[in-house]
Amino acid sequence: MTYFDLQLFSEEFTIVTQTRPVVLCEAFCQQLYTSTTTTLVTLHTNKQHIIIILFHWGCLSATMPEGPDVEIEGEGSEGQQGLHRCDNPWKPNAQHGQSEVYRRMLGILNRVTQQSLGIFLEQARELPLSDPTHLPHILSLLLEKSQDEPMFAPIYARLCRDLAASAGIQRDLTTACEAHFMENYEQLLHYNNIFEGPISSQLLHEEILVRKRFIGHLKFMSELHKVGVVPSDQVAAMAETLLAHGDDRSFEGLCRLLSFTGLSLTRTHEELVERSCNYLETCFANGTLNPRLRFLTQDTLDLRANGWRLREGNRGHHPSGRNVRG
Repeated sequence: MTYFDLQLFSEEFTIVTQTRPVVLCEAFCQQLYTSTTTTLVTLHTNKQHIIIILFHWGCLSATMPEGPDVEIEGEGSEGQQGLHRCDNPWKPNAQHGQSEVYRRMLGILNRVTQQSLGIFLEQARELPLSDPTHLPHILSLLLEKSQDEPMFAPIYARLCRDLAASAGIQRDLTTACEAHFMENYEQLLHYNNIFEGPISSQLLHEEILVRKRFIGHLKFMSELHKVGVVPSDQVAAMAETLLAHGDDRSFEGLCRLLSFTGLSLTRTHEELVERSCNYLETCFANGTLNPRLRFLTQDTLDLRANGWRLREGNRGHHPSGRNVRG
């Protein structure tokens, strides 16, 4: 008997089902196991007729042809190129953020919620965050998590405020935030030149991801400003940087930043807010914006007209009780 010339089992099993899965009885399963040929199982439903052919592995193993013998030659054998080995391979250690302090801080950020903030804050205070060995990796972790999860930016900002006060890392945190802003912004501006040529779907996906992460960082910076960690001058400098460029990505960043911090910036930098809103109105009136930016501009200007406060119909309704984070 060959692989393609299998004889069907002499007896046909017909199983009638309606909506539930087929459950084969023990005797039938035993007969399948001891059978040396193929069994035909016909399923009848009220909508379709399905035929399933079950091949017993004992029969297949006896009829399937064996593959060619392959000899694996070792390194340095004739006609076989050996593997290229690096003289200095990468190894995970504390310098790459794999320390126990890093892992514990990552676990805190993954589980902290509005209700459990006090509990995890006490756990974070036990960590040596001000240690120069761990501080750069912890700050990088905070910035990465906050920009990837803007929904939890208020919680992360409150956690950073209390940790900065207890561990004395507020200056390091603000410096890291400023450097992270410029790094993300330069990476975002890089796509202005790339998009002048052919655009692939992968490139478009990467640009959207970078843009979302940049907006997430703006959200985190605004929350840090609200809790008093980042000064208003630093937020104003970010707005000036975005205002100086006339590209669409900087325009979107300016709209987002104004919607996040427009109320507080109006109290300390009213002239900057006025100049930024006039710029938005001019671009909106010229009709040069794409539809997405036009809607975003209209939302920002409406927000300003309402005193930088969301209208009742546009307020987000967060679920009551514990946040869904585990």
